[in-house]
Amino acid sequence: MEQERIIQLITRKLAGEATPQELRELDEWLLSFPEALYYEEVLNQIAFKNELPEETDIDKAFDLHEQKYSYEFDGYKDAGQPATIKKSLIKRWLIAASFIAISSFAFYLLYHKNNTNAAYVPDTEIVCGKRMRKKIVLPDGTNVWLNTNSKLQYNDSMLYKDRREVRLYGEAFFDVAKDKKHPFIIHTQKIAVKVLGTAFNIKAYPNDPVTETTLIRGLIELSLNSDPQRKILLRPKEKLALNENVPNEHTDKRLAPVIHNQMVIENIEPVEISNKDYFEETSWVQNKLVFKDESFEELAPKLEKWYNVTFKINNKTVANYRFTGILENETLTQALTGMQIIRPFKFKITANDVVTIN
Repeated sequence: MEQERIIQLITRKLAGEATPQELRELDEWLLSFPEALYYEEVLNQIAFKNELPEETDIDKAFDLHEQKYSYEFDGYKDAGQPATIKKSLIKRWLIAASFIAISSFAFYLLYHKNNTNAAYVPDTEIVCGKRMRKKIVLPDGTNVWLNTNSKLQYNDSMLYKDRREVRLYGEAFFDVAKDKKHPFIIHTQKIAVKVLGTAFNIKAYPNDPVTETTLIRGLIELSLNSDPQRKILLRPKEKLALNENVPNEHTDKRLAPVIHNQMVIENIEPVEISNKDYFEETSWVQNKLVFKDESFEELAPKLEKWYNVTFKINNKTVANYRFTGILENETLTQALTGMQIIRPFKFKITANDVVTIN
């Protein structure tokens, strides 16, 4: 229903027939659904004019219509309306029919454009190694902060393509350059994210069971690679976590199939530390590792990525210890020593970067 109304308003705007109230309504729709800018783009690409093609014979069209629907014109004949008025009416009807045809064609183009799964082949790759975080500026002006053990692939010629596409393995924060006519699409192993201009974080390490997308500002559209027709819109300060193969909570486990795609959408809240607010999901961009009320077991994978080590927690009691804090320039030894002040445990770091916790 929203699509029909938006296309109707855009059509009236392009035809120069939209009222000030309709233009305001269209602006409100575009604020709520920025993706609708694609509709205007498609309609602009169509040779659209508020007139019939030159080869259209109005008199002939009118005569044929009057013969077929003569009963509709009885009232006009009785009222003595001149033929010019009747021809004007049929011309408006024909124009209206062309509006419908254009709208239908726009729907087809949009559906085809948004659901094309053509193979994306990048020609440039940037790899961020162990304990490295780098800022990258793409050819279109988009700023990307690439996290440790991550890589980004893209085409140097993205400015000359209909869509700006990149492929991400790992974690990155994107501040996308605005370009209404060329949507920006990020491909990962499990999801695809489409935007016009916004800032957000994606964590999609190949070996992690959970893929996360956190939106800071703007609006983004997500789709699962396994179900591209299903679209999910995220608004500012929302996070989507996609978890594969989650056990189904059922009284009879034999009747409970595994949930292959569990999607959890929640609002993100800042963590207050020393009277300052931090967001766990994006603090790494400022070289800060922030964690709030996390067990040692939950925190260990983050510390592994942060320091490029492997943790082995041998004490179940210690594994359940909970911590809140922020790490920035601390070494691994300094970080663990600080945690020991909060909770008692012992640790040992071996030469092959294995951290044993007892």
